[in-house]
Order: sequence, then structure tokens, then C-alpha cells
Amino acid sequence: MDKKGIAAIVLAAGKGTRMDSHMINKVTIPFLGKPLIIYSLELLRPIAQYLVVVVSAFDESVRNCLKDQQVLFAYQKDQLGTGHAVKAGLEPLKNINPSLILVGYGDHMMFYKQESIIKFIEFHKSQNAVISLLTADHSDVDEFRWGRILRDKNHLVKAIVEQKDATIEERKIKEFNPGFYCFNPDFLRENIDKIKKSSVSGEYYITDLIKMAVDQGKKVVAFKIPFEEVGIGINAKEELEQSQKIYKSFKH
Repeated sequence: MDKKGIAAIVLAAGKGTRMDSHMINKVTIPFLGKPLIIYSLELLRPIAQYLVVVVSAFDESVRNCLKDQQVLFAYQKDQLGTGHAVKAGLEPLKNINPSLILVGYGDHMMFYKQESIIKFIEFHKSQNAVISLLTADHSDVDEFRWGRILRDKNHLVKAIVEQKDATIEERKIKEFNPGFYCFNPDFLRENIDKIKKSSVSGEYYITDLIKMAVDQGKKVVAFKIPFEEVGIGINAKEELEQSQKIYKSFKH
């Protein structure tokens, strides 16, 4: 695949409070002997011409971890959510006109396969969508507190509902959002500042862009991959151990 014009933003700014990762960023913690964030760069480097890593908390630990990597760094001064982090990640791309922008989490790309991401990109291009997102199914979505995918009668994505906000019926949905996106750059740049701050958390959420696109009559699509290509996110020490066991069980 020709990676020319493709940009990728890796979100690596969070504190990782529940990981007790004092003085280092969570993405630098080893996962089966390799820092978590290295998996994201190994996944994306053959796919994206431009790699942006958004840093904030303990940013020096991330910069040191990536000192031999060819990446652009973006600094998120205030940690105000995923939408705010993506806005920071757009800054190094302001003089670049990418054909599409991938966004993913620096602590959750260990399981993805390059061939699936390439198919995802081709799918995005073929659909004339402003947002495409990866999804997967799991029999017990509640266990991992994932956001559910809501689709309309045409099977297009109409929203993502977080577990804490989901109705009883919505919580029965098995299709979830692991947090890997492909954006039309013009749409992303035109709407990133329109995300409203959450009245509950005071943060700006990247998932709000999906409802904004739908409200504007734009197309949002989902590309489903097997759960073994997604795995689980790592927000606590027990999840790190669990994720490593899952990874080994899938025999990558």
C-alpha cells in the first residue's frame, strides 16, 4: 500500500493513574518485554507517511522511549480529554495536507494487524465517509465497559453510547468501540473546535465527532474485525496482566 499522504496521530498523553505509573507515562510500560507505544509505531510506520505522538504527562519518558524513532511530537498542555488531544495532534500537521488521518491509543495497538488496518483504510476510501471506525464483537462487553455501536436502519453508525449512559437495551449490544478511527482531514479540522466540553468530566471527547457528522448528514461507517485483533485496553495493573495473557493465547 502507498502510505504517501496518510497521517497517524497516536494518543499518549494520559497519566495512567490507575496503573500507579509514577514518573513515567503508561505507554512506556513494558508489554511482554516491549514498551506499549512501540507496538503502535511498528503497526503504523509501514502505513503512514506522518506519525504524530501526542504527549503530556511524564512526556520526557515518552520522548526518551522514542528517541530513536522518526516521529513528530505534539504537546497537550492541559489534559482535557481525547478530543482535546486530537486537536493538539493536528498542530504538527497544520502545514501538511494529508489524504486521511488515523487516530489510535498508544497503549492499545498491540493486537492490531497491519493487513487489517490496510483493509480498513481501503474500506474508508471506498465508502466516501468522513469517519470510519474499527469495531469488534464480544460476548461480555459489560466486563470491559466499552462503548456500544449504535447503527441506523441502513447499518450506518449513528452514535456511540458509553456504558454508563447506555439503556438496558443498548447494553445488550455486543458490538463495541475499541478506539481506532480514520478521519477525512477537512471534516476533522472543521469540527474539532466544535466539540463541546462534557458537563460531567469537563473534557472533550473524540466520540462526539460521530454524532456531529451524523447531524451534518455526513457518512460514518464501521469496519468490524475479530476480537482477537483488538484485545483489551490497559487502564490498571490487572488489565496489563490480563491483556498479556490474552495476547499470548491468540499466538501472535
